[in-house]
Amino acid sequence: MAQYRQLNDGQQNFTQPTNPQIVAGFQILRQSVDLGMQQSESARKSSMKAQALVSRQSQMLNQMKEQKIMVKDVVVPVDAPTNTKQDVLKKAQNKGEEYRNMDEHKIDVMILANRLGTSKDEGLSDDQAVQKNLQFGDNKLSEKAKTPWWIKLIKEMVQPFSILLWIASFACFALYGVNPEALGAKSNLWLAIILIAIILLTGSITYNQSAKADALMEGFKNFLPSNCIVIRGGQRKQVPAEKIVPGDIVEVKMGDKIPADIRIIQSREMKVDNSALTGECDPLLRVTECTSENPLETKNLAFFGTLCKEGSGLGMVIQIGDKTVMGQIADLATGGETPETPLNIELKRFVILISFIAVSLGILFLILSLVVEKATVDQAVGQAIGIIVANVPEGLLGCITVSLAITAKRLADKQVLVKNLEAVETLGSTSCICSDKTGTLTQNKMSVENVWYDGLKRKALNKLIAGKNAEYEYETSDPTFRDLHDCAIITSEAKFNIQTKEKQNINWLDTPTIGDASETALIKFFQPIEDIELTRQRRQFAELPDKSLAKMPFNSTNKFSLCIVNWETHDSYYCVYIKGAPEKLWTFCSYLLVEGRNQPIDEQITQKFKQVNLTFGKGGERVLGFAKLHLPRAEYHKGYQFNLNSVDTLKFRLEGFTFLGLLSLMDPPKVTVPQAIRKCQSAGIKVIMVTGDQPPTAGAIAKQIGIITGKTVDDLLDENPSMSYEDAFRLAPAIVIHGDLIVQALEEEASQGENLPEELKDRKLRSWCSKPQVVFARTSPAQKLMIVRACQYLGHVVGVTGDGVNDSPAIKQGDIGISMGISGSDVTKDAADMILLNDDFASIVDGVEEGRKIFDNLKKTIVYLLTSNITEVFPYVGEIAIGLPLPLSNAFILTICIGTDILPAISFAYEEAEIDIMTRKPRKKDDHLVSLRLITHAYLLQGVIATSAGFFSYFSTMNEYGFPPHLLLSFMGSPYQQIPWAPITLANGQKYSPPPTSWVWDMPNMNNPFLTTQPYSPNWQMAPVLIPGLDKDGNYSTKDTIGFQDTPLNWINPEIIYYDLRYIFVSYNATANRWFPTFNEWDNQFSDQLCRYFDRSDSLLEGSGYPINTNACFKTAALKYAQTSYFVAVVLVQWSNVFSCKQRKMSVIYSPINTVMFYGVILETIIFICIVYIPGVNTWFGARPVDILNLGMPGLPYSMCLFCWEEMRKYFIRNFQKPSKYEPNFFEANSLW
Repeated sequence: MAQYRQLNDGQQNFTQPTNPQIVAGFQILRQSVDLGMQQSESARKSSMKAQALVSRQSQMLNQMKEQKIMVKDVVVPVDAPTNTKQDVLKKAQNKGEEYRNMDEHKIDVMILANRLGTSKDEGLSDDQAVQKNLQFGDNKLSEKAKTPWWIKLIKEMVQPFSILLWIASFACFALYGVNPEALGAKSNLWLAIILIAIILLTGSITYNQSAKADALMEGFKNFLPSNCIVIRGGQRKQVPAEKIVPGDIVEVKMGDKIPADIRIIQSREMKVDNSALTGECDPLLRVTECTSENPLETKNLAFFGTLCKEGSGLGMVIQIGDKTVMGQIADLATGGETPETPLNIELKRFVILISFIAVSLGILFLILSLVVEKATVDQAVGQAIGIIVANVPEGLLGCITVSLAITAKRLADKQVLVKNLEAVETLGSTSCICSDKTGTLTQNKMSVENVWYDGLKRKALNKLIAGKNAEYEYETSDPTFRDLHDCAIITSEAKFNIQTKEKQNINWLDTPTIGDASETALIKFFQPIEDIELTRQRRQFAELPDKSLAKMPFNSTNKFSLCIVNWETHDSYYCVYIKGAPEKLWTFCSYLLVEGRNQPIDEQITQKFKQVNLTFGKGGERVLGFAKLHLPRAEYHKGYQFNLNSVDTLKFRLEGFTFLGLLSLMDPPKVTVPQAIRKCQSAGIKVIMVTGDQPPTAGAIAKQIGIITGKTVDDLLDENPSMSYEDAFRLAPAIVIHGDLIVQALEEEASQGENLPEELKDRKLRSWCSKPQVVFARTSPAQKLMIVRACQYLGHVVGVTGDGVNDSPAIKQGDIGISMGISGSDVTKDAADMILLNDDFASIVDGVEEGRKIFDNLKKTIVYLLTSNITEVFPYVGEIAIGLPLPLSNAFILTICIGTDILPAISFAYEEAEIDIMTRKPRKKDDHLVSLRLITHAYLLQGVIATSAGFFSYFSTMNEYGFPPHLLLSFMGSPYQQIPWAPITLANGQKYSPPPTSWVWDMPNMNNPFLTTQPYSPNWQMAPVLIPGLDKDGNYSTKDTIGFQDTPLNWINPEIIYYDLRYIFVSYNATANRWFPTFNEWDNQFSDQLCRYFDRSDSLLEGSGYPINTNACFKTAALKYAQTSYFVAVVLVQWSNVFSCKQRKMSVIYSPINTVMFYGVILETIIFICIVYIPGVNTWFGARPVDILNLGMPGLPYSMCLFCWEEMRKYFIRNFQKPSKYEPNFFEANSLW
């Protein structure tokens, strides 16, 4: 027993991520109370020890004044944003003064009852309860003002990406407002409107998902139980917890939340978990006596919102609602922030990275535009805005949100409820799962398999299954069996949940029960032998001084339960029945009951017991032992005052018992578990079983389901007794550890002093956890918590499963907590991040796969979007750095970002997992979502290919319209002279050639139909040219001669088309919808509308050299055709890119069909066709109907090149020779993103 007490007493205090602000507030409050008490004590005694203690406590408060308290490695501010540090400390001091003056825990219970106007035994009357409810109000915390929905919506609209877009949109509005009549002003206005629409749409999507998550979480944030049991007027009644009033007597049992602040008036091994207040998860014993002057430290108070972890008790309500400790510290605590998930951290990292790149490039090119290009401020700012917009993947946040929502729905279909969507990815990076056995790995449907009594093992056939004619190895009339029968039923709390009194035709095997699985198996085995209610009536429980029944419930520390019954014999009035772990009970026993007589236990009997216990355990059976002790009447007379508050308060020794026998229970593994375990192992995930069963049972189940596949340390020692434990530990791949060994390890460390360095603490436990295959048996909740921490110290991302109340500390400690939905307690579900609605371990594997898949698919989405991002950035670089006319307009950039790319990007959320996803090792913590390799791949490989396709199409189109690539360099803003040289065919078939004196001769450009100023030949041989000017109506006329016209060529300003000299020679006839040559007059219809009617089949110009089928609106229209070609080329490359990103290692040929992706490509194609070819739509977007054969096709070779390169790269990743079996090859190491 000392070992078990040592485990609890010597345990570390583990911090939990409950509500850090409540924990911090409680610490401040407690320290304030302690400080005041210790200062008074110091003044009274002038003790050096007290002075030191006061100094230390003052230091702690000074540290709290710094407003930082560490909770699970997260620095959390204590005070609310509206409070200053001084406000918090002042409130703490005031409240501390109130608690220092509190005496409800110190005065006698009868005095307290009189003060509260209640009775310790009878409780309040119903009328009193109603009056007190009117006086004190309902028992609930005043609800703090919730953040309005519109505030939450606004927060979603100011995410880092969104802030960039807001800034860009406001800048566009400013540019428009300065000069709304300027050319291109309307483009800025539309750009601003579209950016705001993007922000609103994305923010609405994310808000909608957050609202759903908030609604789900509300059910898990309630400290108050819905109902509780009170004693009113001497009767047990179930009332709403909100209607509890001061003076009520409440019953509390294991698993209940404490409904108010209560004074303990009865405790049956009652232990509470104060982690909601203190952050310390150790179960704390509650007693009826005051143990501390500080009300926050005494053991005879239990506080609202905490949890009864073990035992049961009665309490008198002393405070309710806002007057409770939880209510009092609410003013000191703000709503604690949930620790960020790995996925959220990765996404923020990506946002910061892209934002830095976007803003940096925007500022850089703003400066270059002003200094190098000598652009105006509005032009430079417009270009900088374009750079920022081009760098930001506007649709990414929406894609991520939709992806998470789709994943959550897919998991819900697999019976997995995700409380925090981003926690799914954490499960995907899990490298170790600590799972309990019963109900998770096994079916939690136990049945009695074998019975051992009178020193013999017998098969325990159920009479309801085997029937009357079966041959039974046990005899129900055997006196030993009857004693075993009585002990098993009387010590069990389970019962059948039936309403009828008619029990003749009931199928007891299918009848629902109330109780745990083990006790359910016992009553279903013994019910056909004798009705369990008759058995329990035969032995009445003794009464404790408080009139309660003499029972001590089972707890995981003691590993037994006991009760005292009235059983009068010639030398005894009472008998103690005990049930629990066989090896534990055997140490209490001196006799074995054989044929109804006590037989002293000797070594031979002990060996038989150990052998049969081991046999049962190795068969995967849970074993329960039963014993009894008749208390001598000389010491324990009638009416003896027993105390069953704890093992330490028992009035009898745990020795001299008579062992009655063993019952073995079989809980078969779930059918899906072995395969799920194999999938975990192939995925590099270690599965550790942590169970309360004895080692042989745990080891046998572990072997059945595949957690243990090799020999254990014990197996090697059994096979070779001469082998040392160290050698066996080194050679064996598997180990089964008894919880007592953890206790011994703690004792060894304690003997070495308290100042051990961190790396030496728990070193034995860490060495056990480092074995490939590990099972922990006979463990307590505190030990399970230690196991989780040890695994985390070893670098594992730990998932923890559980269903019982005792599992909640370990579940909270784990990186991701997983609760059972059917068998799990409310507290466990509250602590967990995920809930398995079907209690099936295989669902965890589904979650792991989904977590890995979402990480993969987000990578694919980001690569896909960043590829088109680079195609949007380089056009601005070309415009600013080398003076190119802008190859891609803002309208096309936004069309790509929120039009053509959106559905293909979202389609990755529907992508099935890659074939190797569950054979990879778990993701390392430093394996980022956006790595240098991913950036390099997206920007410098696929992005460069896509950008090359765009520029090739752009230059090809400009060349088609008479502007070869070498003439476009530094073309923007340079002076020009343009005169056609080729003879023109008139409508009547005559040829017209300008006189020789009207030529501008520049020999390098003899074959250029549009002679253009060359920077390398500044001296021109020029002759006068007869050029018609504009008449007073704005029409061209040959009457006036204006000579040479030097005009700055500005691609942004289409008004320059008034001076387009080719307008001299051609004229548009709207009736004929044709262009005709003319010399006399120019019909001044030069708007963009005319260009739509140009018929390329009619050759207006003849000659050799460059193409002669040239559009008349050649300056602005040529650029728009070129920009359209660039846009089309990017879309064509994205066709290949989306399929190339489907798989990171495997060929797309072997990937599953993604119908959403096909729909996305189809929609992408429809969008670009509509924008390019539908009249009116293309004018609005500034597009032109390019000839797809001549102008759209230049992008196809690049699209095919990207696809082929990606397939080759993946082939080399799969097949290139590796340096060793476990090392990646060159291509995998350097190109796998």
